[in-house]
Amino acid sequence: MCNHQDDNKENRGYVFKGGAILLVYLVNAPDAFSGGIAVSNPKYEEISGRTFLIGNVTLNSNDWAAGSRIGIALDQISHFLEFADENDYAKKLSIAGGVDTGRGLKA
Repeated sequence: MCNHQDDNKENRGYVFKGGAILLVYLVNAPDAFSGGIAVSNPKYEEISGRTFLIGNVTLNSNDWAAGSRIGIALDQISHFLEFADENDYAKKLSIAGGVDTGRGLKA
């Protein structure tokens, strides 16, 4: 059983870069999220005893939810990539052949 209070203590030591973009990959992600979720302005927040990554769906993503607030439970994250800002994310995305691997939500 996961003890979220212990997770909270461990996670408080990590600080995201100011204005950073995180490309977050989920544990057992459904197809709609298999390419990850791009989150801008990430921070930790505790909601009802669970720790969440809170931020916004990136504005430069080709996504109907762009700019919307998003919350992802930390225990659902398998790994993430951190980018300095949206320009850095867009540059790396273009290197990847323009494939948008960081969609937030698909309609």
